[in-house]
Amino acid sequence: MKFEELTSEEFDKYCNDIKCSSFYQSSEWAKLKETTGWIHYFLGVKQNNKIVGITLVLGRKLFLNKYLYYAPRGILIDYSNKEVLSYFINEIKKFLIKRNGIVFKIDPLIEYRKHDNLGNNIGESNDKVIMNLCNLGFVHHGFTKGYNKNEIQLRWSYALVINNSLDEIISNMNHRCKRCIKKYKEYPLELEYVNDKNKLNDFKKIMESTATRQKHYDRSLEYYNNLNNLLKDKSVFVIIYLNKKEYLNKCKNDKLYNLIKTENKEKIPITAGVFIFDKNKLNYVYGGTYKEYMPFMAQYMMQIEMIKLAKSKNLPIYDFGGISGDFNPKSSNYGVYDFKRGFGGYVIEYIGEFDLILSKFWYHTYNISYKVYHTIKKIMCSIKSILK
Repeated sequence: MKFEELTSEEFDKYCNDIKCSSFYQSSEWAKLKETTGWIHYFLGVKQNNKIVGITLVLGRKLFLNKYLYYAPRGILIDYSNKEVLSYFINEIKKFLIKRNGIVFKIDPLIEYRKHDNLGNNIGESNDKVIMNLCNLGFVHHGFTKGYNKNEIQLRWSYALVINNSLDEIISNMNHRCKRCIKKYKEYPLELEYVNDKNKLNDFKKIMESTATRQKHYDRSLEYYNNLNNLLKDKSVFVIIYLNKKEYLNKCKNDKLYNLIKTENKEKIPITAGVFIFDKNKLNYVYGGTYKEYMPFMAQYMMQIEMIKLAKSKNLPIYDFGGISGDFNPKSSNYGVYDFKRGFGGYVIEYIGEFDLILSKFWYHTYNISYKVYHTIKKIMCSIKSILK
């Protein structure tokens, strides 16, 4: 076997042939992360002159020239092949230690257990992959639930099979979802793609408002602009607008009528989202809605229109993105899941995040610093929310 560093062209060529690849494992994602201070490497392993494992590894400088390394939704390999897996991990470890690494994080896009729409287990656990990784020295973060600030990606997601006609898909949605779909059709809502600076500013304001309400930091305008430009055909930015003139003419008895009258814009931005294509699905990655305009149900229109877009590309899956994995209706995080489950899909539970410790001392130092940093960040978000 042979371990080597690949060019971005080589990486993208091989990446497309691997089952669990995603936009996170792409040269475009590497370029995007580079704009926020991450370095990157494209690494691969060959057996009999054939690529049998690859991964994008991102690196972030922490302190004293020490680095955290991360393979987003990687590595891409057959995790049941212990020989190749062991060789690749050991070579990656040596490669990153030489580059002042203190930890190598992975969170493979591998399903742990199958679940139904209600979150009930309906399949066997995929424990072999976890065991193989732990035997190679990885520390598993566990079977977490909730929005864990110590994890880079959520362990749970929600998806919908979209092979059937749109009418059939809607017929399988729950009553509340169907009612909301019917409701948004009462309003003059218009979906527009973000393709100029003004629309991007509208997009950013929606996302910022949502982040403040939910007490977390939003990404910068520069980040969204770079994402839109660098992922090109892979990314879709949309905004749902309300046509003010048409609304005021048609909806005089609506409860938001007086509020809309005060708006200065002829097209009022309501809801926004970012969607990214993989080879077999469309992913809902970021989204937001102005709280005061939620009764327009524009968030439902956005999902339906993006399902239509995915179907037009003959993709079999529409992925609504992360959920907490807590299916208790009393949970503070239940609302996101409750919204997504209305569309009639299924829950995905991934195997989770793993750390390969490259330097015990610096790794523990980093963990302590990270907890302090996130405590301060949480306090600052709360203060910002109060001041708003």
